[in-house]
Amino acid sequence: LGAAAAAALACGAPTSGRPVEQLWAENCVRCHGADGRGNPAQRSLDPRVDLGQSKMVAARASGLIYQRVAWGYGTMPGFAHKLERGDLELLVDFVLRLHRES
Repeated sequence: LGAAAAAALACGAPTSGRPVEQLWAENCVRCHGADGRGNPAQRSLDPRVDLGQSKMVAARASGLIYQRVAWGYGTMPGFAHKLERGDLELLVDFVLRLHRES
């Protein structure tokens, strides 16, 4: 029983099974652009879409980024109702990988 519990914990949060690049393309590219620097049309409306300028991303504050992705912020919608918890975690990791050198 203990081994089964340990194996379940090792699996992590449930995901949809879709690759993170697909999740990003379906849910984030429209505003944040393919590279996370912001779609130019959106940047003119809200400079916060440029994740390369985000203090949270620069600080690698994954918990805060997760909250923003899950529950939204300002004009950004939340995705907790649409995506699995594991998908949200994958997106946070993806954002941090995109801006590793930011």
